[in-house]
Amino acid sequence: MKIVALQIFPAVDELIERFGARHLPFVLDSSLSNDGLGEWSFFGADPFLVFEGKDGKYVEYQTSDSAGRRRSAADGGATIRPDGLVLLRELMAKYSSTNTSGIPFVGGAVGFIAYDYGRQVELLPDLTEDDRGMPDIHFGFYDGIAALNHHTGELSLIALGLRADEDVVLAELQAIVSATPPSGVADVPQRGEWEWNIERADYLQAVQRVRSYIASGDVYQVNLSQRAKCRYEGCPVQLYQALRAGNPAPYSALIRTDAFTVLSTSPEQLLRKQGRQLETRPIKGTRPRGATPEEDALNAEALRTSEKDRAELLMIVDLERNDLGRVAEFGSVRVEQLYHLERYARVIHQTAQVKAVLAEGNDIFDCIHALFPGGSITGAPKVRAMQVIEELESTRRGVYTGSVGYIGFDGNAELNIAIRSLQLKDGYLDYQVGGGIVWDSDPENEYQETLDKGRAIRETVDALCQKL
Repeated sequence: MKIVALQIFPAVDELIERFGARHLPFVLDSSLSNDGLGEWSFFGADPFLVFEGKDGKYVEYQTSDSAGRRRSAADGGATIRPDGLVLLRELMAKYSSTNTSGIPFVGGAVGFIAYDYGRQVELLPDLTEDDRGMPDIHFGFYDGIAALNHHTGELSLIALGLRADEDVVLAELQAIVSATPPSGVADVPQRGEWEWNIERADYLQAVQRVRSYIASGDVYQVNLSQRAKCRYEGCPVQLYQALRAGNPAPYSALIRTDAFTVLSTSPEQLLRKQGRQLETRPIKGTRPRGATPEEDALNAEALRTSEKDRAELLMIVDLERNDLGRVAEFGSVRVEQLYHLERYARVIHQTAQVKAVLAEGNDIFDCIHALFPGGSITGAPKVRAMQVIEELESTRRGVYTGSVGYIGFDGNAELNIAIRSLQLKDGYLDYQVGGGIVWDSDPENEYQETLDKGRAIRETVDALCQKL
């Protein structure tokens, strides 16, 4: 491994633009440093390998042949296996490496695990329509990346030397960073009308259905969501830059492929693994930001003192403690933070932090299996909540409430929970919003909370685009 540190380099927006113009780029972007979160951002492009698939059928392929010609998923042989993460573990083991640099991520797999991969983890009915056709798993393998430390202001170019000599990879990274930005003014993106995948009255009825399940003792909490979709014509990178400016968050991400783009401005962490140290940060409880400091303080106090929101968070913290306990050293699971308020551009969230020490013999893939999908976006008990979601939501969630992030060749990882996230595919842009339904939920309030959570995304897209 070779690392070159740069003190002088383009601004983050320019780095996003330059890496975003390459083949199969990614950005893992801490566009907001909030309460100690968001220390690093990572940039990369031109992976040497891609692994993706869905419904038990997975493919791996080299991204270019010996002549430098680009390849696609159609060039790879499919493997039929029920568990894609087991295949990913086997594949990544070929490139295992150590990391003593102090930089949390120096190369590895970057991509996402869609919520619908949960069908490979838990036994679920198949009732929802797969109208978007997103992969359940998509990861590119990168052995050359750029890492930006927001605390020191230093950009590190990192080459592992897996696909080519380290100096060759460093030269490629330097060429991307120093590339001449495109001249002229970018075309204004265009969008069509927003359409929800469920009528308001039907959403309210679904909330009541969840409450009836709770009343019968079938489930304690269910995260119920709805999706908005519109036609979109424009540059995905330009859209991401607008989103990160309009809704900055510590776990933002851009994953761009030839078939689709994933854009995330998530405030929530599913899992962080450094060595044997594990951490998860669930969110439960939301209020809109106030128009004045006084109103903001009142909204924060209302969230802080809400018995309903505190009970929801405590329920999910108990679920996450149990999930971590499946892979953690006995007695190491601990709640470090509870009922903590975090402020974002449009909302205030109530959060918690749960930590543990990984038991000997377990690895990052065991951790993902134990936690995925996150309890804060399913409900409790998790499996029954997921079954109710499958019954009441009309379409598959795709990346929404799955996870976007990295799994390093060194075994470390950080994955978000893909809320405040969008999918761009086949000319359509969509985002999804939801909330935890409990017995004392008011259907009208729950519906309004979903609109509050999506406001930053909707306003950003509307301000960026012209109407088709």
